[in-house]
Amino acid sequence: MSRLLFDYGYYFKREVQPDVPRTPLLLVYEEAHKYVPKTQGARYTASRMAIERIAKEGRKYAVTLALVTQRPSEISETIFSQCNNFLSMRLTNPEDQNYVKRLLPDTLGPLTDALPALGSGEAIIIGDAVSMPSLVVIDRTEPEPSSGDIAYLQEWKRKWYALEFGPIIKRWES
Repeated sequence: MSRLLFDYGYYFKREVQPDVPRTPLLLVYEEAHKYVPKTQGARYTASRMAIERIAKEGRKYAVTLALVTQRPSEISETIFSQCNNFLSMRLTNPEDQNYVKRLLPDTLGPLTDALPALGSGEAIIIGDAVSMPSLVVIDRTEPEPSSGDIAYLQEWKRKWYALEFGPIIKRWES
């Protein structure tokens, strides 16, 4: 899909008159470390080549990307080197914190030191999109996605109920 969308932008620019408005594309890669990891396995070659090409050349064809990951240290450095803006939320893994700090100017040390202590919805924004690095609070969506953690302790305290595994397994197999 990434390659096809890049090709669309490329051929649109070549074939259409300059005064015809273009529709910019923003491709969002959720859990990006699964598509463009640092590791060089053959399994990732096709996605890496397509996404790296978008990172390097996509802007001139109105095709851009947003990488979303909880593990920035596992992302291809070729792609990160092409990024102009960073929105970083809480990072508790020291390796990920150091990776993000290395991408940013040394003068932002105190701001990036806050990475492990950011609250829910807080983020540091750095790059061309803002006039100066900023600590911001991001509005929650309405309705909120069903992506919260399970309250394990409360669930384990509840009385056991008879769960029917059969229908779940049938659905899983189909």
